[in-house]
Amino acid sequence: MDLWRILRREALRNIQPLMLLAVLAAALNLALLTSLNDALLALDDPEGLQRLLIVFLLSAFLWRIAQGWMMNAASKRMQAALAVLRVDLLRRAVAADLPDAMAVGSSRLAQVAGPELQLLAQAVPTLVISFQSVAAILLCLLYLATLSGAAVLIVLCFLVVGGILIGRSVIRLELMSETIHEAEGALSERSEHILQTLRECKLNRRRAANALADATACAETLRKERHRFGAEYSHYFTISELTYYAALAGIIFLLPAVTDTDIATVILAGHAAAFIAYPVITIVASYPSYIAAETAARSYLAVEAELKAAPQAVVRGRTPDAGEDGFSTIALDGATFRHAGRDGSGSFTVGPVDMTVERGSVVFITGHNGAGKSTLIHMLLGLYPIQRGTLSVDGVAVGPDSLAAHRDRFAVVFSDSHVTRQLYGAATLDDGFADELLDLLEMSDKVALDGRAFTTVDLSQGQKKRLALIAALLERKPVLVLDEWAADQSPYFRRKFYREIIPWLKARGITVIAVTHDDAYFDAADVQLQVDRGGIRRLVTTVSPGGIPAPDLLPASS
Repeated sequence: MDLWRILRREALRNIQPLMLLAVLAAALNLALLTSLNDALLALDDPEGLQRLLIVFLLSAFLWRIAQGWMMNAASKRMQAALAVLRVDLLRRAVAADLPDAMAVGSSRLAQVAGPELQLLAQAVPTLVISFQSVAAILLCLLYLATLSGAAVLIVLCFLVVGGILIGRSVIRLELMSETIHEAEGALSERSEHILQTLRECKLNRRRAANALADATACAETLRKERHRFGAEYSHYFTISELTYYAALAGIIFLLPAVTDTDIATVILAGHAAAFIAYPVITIVASYPSYIAAETAARSYLAVEAELKAAPQAVVRGRTPDAGEDGFSTIALDGATFRHAGRDGSGSFTVGPVDMTVERGSVVFITGHNGAGKSTLIHMLLGLYPIQRGTLSVDGVAVGPDSLAAHRDRFAVVFSDSHVTRQLYGAATLDDGFADELLDLLEMSDKVALDGRAFTTVDLSQGQKKRLALIAALLERKPVLVLDEWAADQSPYFRRKFYREIIPWLKARGITVIAVTHDDAYFDAADVQLQVDRGGIRRLVTTVSPGGIPAPDLLPASS
């Protein structure tokens, strides 16, 4: 039971108070039953009826308080547990090897940490009430035993037979729930594709028709599976009700036939059996919620297993500025990383790679698409684990204990970087450096700082890349890595980047590693490394010790 595994780990710590409240509520439920049954025997005693009415009202009042406390405690504890589970999942994603986290996917992580975990929040109070209902049934059966042992046996026989039939229906419901979960995932994937490609769909009617047909087929599959689930649940609920009615009928029709029982005992026993109906119906009605929560728990645990990492708190520490980190070289020595293809086929290997990045240099990484440039960058950053060979700094291998410190040397703008308003990684912002960067990258008239955030990120793609570069530089890291940064820039700004911004970065002591296809500006690098079919070769050393050529700018224009 995956749901139970999660609840024991997070939500059911120190669960005894909840269970005691549930048993107390069940005992008060029994007090309601006994006061009503005693009232049936005291219909000709007005004073006795008044006392029993007071007992009934007091029991109902206390039951309401106990029920409220129990539900409030269950909800509070579950919401606290959900907060831990959500953050733990994010911590696992941060701690996991990047290939494992990418294999899970951001959309699946968001689904599991959001809507699916919320199903647990909805299920736990229901499960607590179900525990209370079970306790109420047991107490009612004990009370029924005080009236007639035969009555208890009759009720238990019908409950056992009904339980077997219900159990078979439960197995079918669980299998259907898994199928529904898969169908919902398929429909969600198709829907997301259509919404993300609306422009392409409007420009290609065949594409739109095929995509909508695929989504329609998925929606139809989901409809059929949900209909099957609804029909099976109706069968499950009907069996549960028939079991209750059969038990009640057994007391009324069988009890007088098999025992010498007076009418009063039959009436009281029947009333007690009827009182079992509400907790039974509560348990039956809560089962779909339990199934959904069980499916969500299974999905959560599967993602945890795929991430292959324990949740780790991020250690807060001061990252050295460009001039403070004392490294001289970063090197890959015989380093290899292999992308595993699906079903073991179609794999791609980068390496063995031998390369050295010297502090303060400008390194361009070039090569055709698919050659392995991005993989090489990820290896150098320590984001892809080196499977053979070593990653080293000043000749010392970077091991698991020093990997986080190594990554802290780099500020990166990936080709698909997501730009946010919040400057989470920025160092100090009160020394005017941010304004200098906004001016340098000609963004002062479009964006400003509001505390530790940009005023907007609603910009063109090229402007977003400039904003991402500003955010990266505000981290004050000694090494700046840029993956196809200039690809989205205008010819004017592309020239400015290579002829002014790169020399500006070099003059500040920042090591620049840039993936680029701009062969017209290869002379702006100290070193050019060409990647070809997973291997690299050093092509040129273009710049003399005097440095990079002076800026050569086109007239300012956006």
